[in-house]
Amino acid sequence: MIYTAKIEQTFAYPKRMKYIAKTDSFIEKDCDSLSYIRNVRQPSGWIMESGTPPCEHLDVIVMTDKEYELGDEEKVRIVGVFCRNDGDHKLVAVPVNRDVEDFSKLTDVEKEDMHRFYPFEDVGEGWFGRDKAEEIVKDFFDRKKRKEIILVQHTQSEHHINGMIGAWGDWELTEYGKNQAYEIGKWLINDGCDGNFNMYVSDLKRAMQTAEWINKSLGITPVVTNVIREVNAGAGNGQSREWYRNNEKPHSDYYDPDYRPFEDAESDRDLWERIYPFYQEITSNNMEKIIVVSHGTTLSFLQSMLMGYKFEDIERKRFNGPGGSVSKFVIEKNGKVIANYINQRVC
Repeated sequence: MIYTAKIEQTFAYPKRMKYIAKTDSFIEKDCDSLSYIRNVRQPSGWIMESGTPPCEHLDVIVMTDKEYELGDEEKVRIVGVFCRNDGDHKLVAVPVNRDVEDFSKLTDVEKEDMHRFYPFEDVGEGWFGRDKAEEIVKDFFDRKKRKEIILVQHTQSEHHINGMIGAWGDWELTEYGKNQAYEIGKWLINDGCDGNFNMYVSDLKRAMQTAEWINKSLGITPVVTNVIREVNAGAGNGQSREWYRNNEKPHSDYYDPDYRPFEDAESDRDLWERIYPFYQEITSNNMEKIIVVSHGTTLSFLQSMLMGYKFEDIERKRFNGPGGSVSKFVIEKNGKVIANYINQRVC
């Protein structure tokens, strides 16, 4: 099977590199790189389909003399593994355009490199071929759970009709919004939701009330969190749209991910970094069925994360849904993400 390796360590870096997921960047750790110390020039990283550090994932060494930048991605085929008694196995892979099917078919120099990389082996440890590697990969994915993640944007709120800014303004639902949320709850039951789902909800009133009316049908006790609030407009919170337009900082002629309309507001980058740990939590925990009730911009970014987009992609690719829209994503055991529907109006 073909996987995607993301490069985290190359011979160009004497120090051990650490991946920072929410910014898709790398920093140096205090310790030295094992591959650098032992003169092993092959790059290493992780299998992207298995997860993202620091969450559970599969490590991989890529057998190639190609030079990479940190963060580069390469389609690879697994050919072997170094098995460790602590379970922190290291897969061995080759780029898909290389005609090697098993660790035993690597060059003598490459095998010497790998034995120099891990020269000390306890009982039960050692280098194994493709069959053992595929067994480890299968066991890893068998332990993972298929997930359903449903995103609900809060329904009609007072700020939708009174000319005011939403953001962190704590607006309540309109009567129409309450009815919308109740109908969404009934619709979710028909789509297979029940009280066995776990629910996360923003702590702002319009989201909490949406969850309340949905749960007249589902009966879930939600986890309330401020992490998935709407983007913070700073001084613009609670202001009229007219005041906001007249007082916000001028926009530049190009997209600026760090633009803040007010000094105390959040930029796109700020929001992305705020909610990325939440994305990691819901995609890596043991919950198989999750509902998230939140806000337009927050859910737009969360949808992008679920679809595998990077922060840099939102300049050109964004999701946009109306109040009360519902999205459903399925994450298969092998990491494949399926969008059943995105920003669907159900009432």
